[in-house]
Amino acid sequence: MKEKAFILLVLFLAISLAAEEETLVGNEIHSGGYGAPVWKLTSINGSTTSLTGGRGAWLINHKFGIGGGGYGTVTDVNSEFTRDNQPLYILLDYGGVELEYIHQSDKVLHWTVHALFGKGTVKLRQHKPDRDVQSDAIYLVEPSLNADVNIATWFRIGVGLSYRYAIDLDLAPLASSAMNGLSGLICLKFGSF
Repeated sequence: MKEKAFILLVLFLAISLAAEEETLVGNEIHSGGYGAPVWKLTSINGSTTSLTGGRGAWLINHKFGIGGGGYGTVTDVNSEFTRDNQPLYILLDYGGVELEYIHQSDKVLHWTVHALFGKGTVKLRQHKPDRDVQSDAIYLVEPSLNADVNIATWFRIGVGLSYRYAIDLDLAPLASSAMNGLSGLICLKFGSF
């Protein structure tokens, strides 16, 4: 009888240990991260220009990214404004917190949804001599939809579209809507995914 009770006890313990409890937050969280240079082709004040910058993120369970990024104009953006008979050019620099959802990151081709919430600076610059004539801070929200290709376990290429919404620009004669714009982007992600 003791033998049967011992066998039943061992079976009960084995079944209990094999059963996996479901919870919202599991004991094992996979953690990774990446850094990435980013290039964007966009429109500012109706003119096509490019932005360059970078982003980095902490990845949680291959699905969520939390990080930050910063971007700035590479080329001058012509404006229709002048000062002292010299043309003024628009410069935009911005950055902030970035959140990302990654769908099926283990697939060679997969999609991500990404959003930046941040702050930036818009400057009107005069050349000859180079000097900032006016500047103002703005707030930005920039959602994007991207397609990522897994090239290697440590390298991914992403392409996508984003739309930049600018808020609270107080830089006469520019309006906040002059900073709004659609962007095409390329992102080279290096890291542990």
